[in-house]
Amino acid sequence: MSRLKVYFTLFCVLLVFSSFAQKSILKQANKYFEAEKFVDALELYNKIDEQKLNKENLYRKGVSNYFTKNSDEALNDFTAARRMGYDKKEIYYYAALALHSKALFKEASKFYKNYLRYIEDEQEKYRIINLIKQCRFGLDHKYNDQIAFVENLGPSFNTEYDEINPIQSPTSQNKYYFSSNRAGSHGGLRNDQGYKDEIYGNYYADMYAVELNNGNWSPASAFHPILNGPKNDLIMGFNPDGSVMYFMKTQDGITGQMYSDTFSIDKDPEAFPKQFLSPVICELGDKDLQVFNNNTLLFSSRRKGGYGGYDLYVSVKEEGVWGIPENLGPNINSKFNEITPFLAKSGKKLYFSSDRIESFGKYDVFEIEYNSDEKKWSKPNNVGLPINSALDEKNFSVSGDGMTAIFSSDRLESIGGSDIYLAYLKEQVTDQLMYTEALPFLLEEENGSIASENQEVNSVTNGNENQEVVPVKEYYNSPLYYGSDEIIMHPSNTIKMKGIKDLMVIYPELSITFSGHSPQEGMREFDLYFSIKRAEKAAEYLLNNGIEPKRITVKGLGSNFPLAKQSGNQVNSLADKNNRRIDVQFSNVPRSKLRIIEERPVVANAMKDVTFDAYAKTMVDLAYKIRVANTKQMYKADVIRLYQTGIVEKRMSDDSYTYTIGVFDSYNQVRSIKNELFQKGILDAKVVPYMNGEPLNSSQIEVLKESYSDLNEYLKFESE
Repeated sequence: MSRLKVYFTLFCVLLVFSSFAQKSILKQANKYFEAEKFVDALELYNKIDEQKLNKENLYRKGVSNYFTKNSDEALNDFTAARRMGYDKKEIYYYAALALHSKALFKEASKFYKNYLRYIEDEQEKYRIINLIKQCRFGLDHKYNDQIAFVENLGPSFNTEYDEINPIQSPTSQNKYYFSSNRAGSHGGLRNDQGYKDEIYGNYYADMYAVELNNGNWSPASAFHPILNGPKNDLIMGFNPDGSVMYFMKTQDGITGQMYSDTFSIDKDPEAFPKQFLSPVICELGDKDLQVFNNNTLLFSSRRKGGYGGYDLYVSVKEEGVWGIPENLGPNINSKFNEITPFLAKSGKKLYFSSDRIESFGKYDVFEIEYNSDEKKWSKPNNVGLPINSALDEKNFSVSGDGMTAIFSSDRLESIGGSDIYLAYLKEQVTDQLMYTEALPFLLEEENGSIASENQEVNSVTNGNENQEVVPVKEYYNSPLYYGSDEIIMHPSNTIKMKGIKDLMVIYPELSITFSGHSPQEGMREFDLYFSIKRAEKAAEYLLNNGIEPKRITVKGLGSNFPLAKQSGNQVNSLADKNNRRIDVQFSNVPRSKLRIIEERPVVANAMKDVTFDAYAKTMVDLAYKIRVANTKQMYKADVIRLYQTGIVEKRMSDDSYTYTIGVFDSYNQVRSIKNELFQKGILDAKVVPYMNGEPLNSSQIEVLKESYSDLNEYLKFESE
């Protein structure tokens, strides 16, 4: 009997202890809730038996679920709280937000209307009415044609925290920068006043970089502590050549200072960034800087004199002095907020985010175009689902090739708060292939015409002087990289190849050469042959998309001209990465219409193999090679191993491969090597002159010999 009393007493003690522990957990959960630490609050709410949660705590649990992207669980909590008699008006509001986040526009609208019945404040009424109008817009437009495929960029970019302000590198299409308030950020956990608070504080944002290598994203790397400080460090962008970075240091995300930093690997890492002296003044509510070029800035601001909320502004530097910022006007700005501008390189296509009523919810991305004929902006157009969602989309920008776009969003599919997403556009934004120094809409306001002497333009006359102004389009050209899996057409290269295909469709005079490189993996003749076969994989993509074979040349250089040093047979990750590539070279470029900007791989001098640079330098202008074979199969002769300068090439309209050795500046150099080959019994050896990488035929030689006297030496001994 006494044993039963002991068990009963122990049970009562455990029950009391459990009840005390539950109350303690609940008390801490409510503290986190009041501090808006919803992730921490929800973790504790979930540890409590739901039967022991009163209606107020169920409501708080529901709000915590909403702010942590668990909208279904939030709605369950709100329903349970209502059954228990919870009747505060806020439950209708958060239930409406949860439904709205799920794009259940009709249901959300009903709950907004229920909430509206209890509101007396006129400003709050106005805000809720606008949310109801957004739901109506969502109902009417949710089934419109979609302009892109969208994907979350995954854990290399995104965490349970916020990732914002994504920026593509202006010098490398495979590198991106962003800001994030993730765990481990400099300064640690801090409260709203900026003081350390390990319990209720939040991380402030630091700046990070990631890079796409062989189809995989590298881990995010934080900037130097000189740049990342205890405040929010929000990256804004770069100048066009990538030499200067602009960022904002702010405590509250609104006011602060704008800084610039010389962004290069050879800068002093201990040198503090300089405050950016410009008309962008954060204290006036300026933010979201886009450096269109060294003389033109766009930004958003809530400064006085706007049309309502944040408006978009532009400022132009003339004779070294920044002009007074100009509001972009009522065709772009509205009584709502317009933020995060991105102006395409043509100066005629503008993207921005706005919370106007033509949104699916909160901030959506809009586009607007400037019509030079009518001299006015079009009506802003919501770019639609799936780029936009029922939650926030901001910081939208288009890649240099116009094929993809990157943006941040806190949609339900996000890993955490705001995540970074990539949009694969169904149609190329050709405005990104154009370039203008002066903005057309400003020029027409000032001068009454688009053109100015500062623009990079060309006149097409056709008998009428200055009949049409044609902007020069820009294309950023970079190699195709492949990994040890030998997959050439992986997603990253497929995106590049689509851009190349579009370029060759737009400019039918263009020709292209794919040159395959590889690390040393086996016998040189095998490396050589396999490298041209990889180049043929890229060529096949163009052939399958209607590009004529005669416009495509492929080359295999194997391991003969490495860019990065390889230590014997040991695997060097840097050499392996940089030497596993296919270079892309364009010829017959219509320079009045198109500018090719080369994005060459960058290798530190200590790791650079000079062999490739020497080859590339020699192939510019006039050069000579010795043709040793013309065959439909792999050429395995000893000459390929003896002379480690072999190259195999083929025009895709032919069915045989041409093997050459050597790359020479002058005919006398190549003639001595040819004599050596004759002595070794290679009697078919023939010297072939090249101009900028292309073999010359007899008629071309006749034309060029006036300018290149060395060709006369060639003709003395090589004419048939």
